[in-house]
Amino acid sequence: MAQGFKYVYNDYGKDPTRITELLMTDNEAGLAGEAIKVVNGRITKAGPTDAIAGFLTVNVTAGTNKETEFILAREGDWYDAPYTGTAAVGFTTGANAITLAADGLSANAATVTGGPLAAFDINTNKKTARFKVKNRQMS
Repeated sequence: MAQGFKYVYNDYGKDPTRITELLMTDNEAGLAGEAIKVVNGRITKAGPTDAIAGFLTVNVTAGTNKETEFILAREGDWYDAPYTGTAAVGFTTGANAITLAADGLSANAATVTGGPLAAFDINTNKKTARFKVKNRQMS
């Protein structure tokens, strides 16, 4: 179902910053569009309220010393993504503390406090929205 976060554009006209030199945490798999963070110099999945380092651009199978690539979450970047859960009353354009869903591939519309995402342009028919990452690990 979830297809993950997809980079749309940057307010300042900058191209996405791709990072390729970090390895995935051993024995952890990841999917393109999944929110990640960096722990002990390795890429790992971001939790619902974690600061986000970026989003994987490729699928990664579990294994040892797996190379990967991600787009760094920066100021001014916009991402389109699905949302899951029954939307809370506060899940509206301008909500600025939405959590990640447990899968890391979507936003959790049911929890609009304590999270790293801000919402804009919510499409209730498609259950998608445009998001900015407000709590960035690398900022």
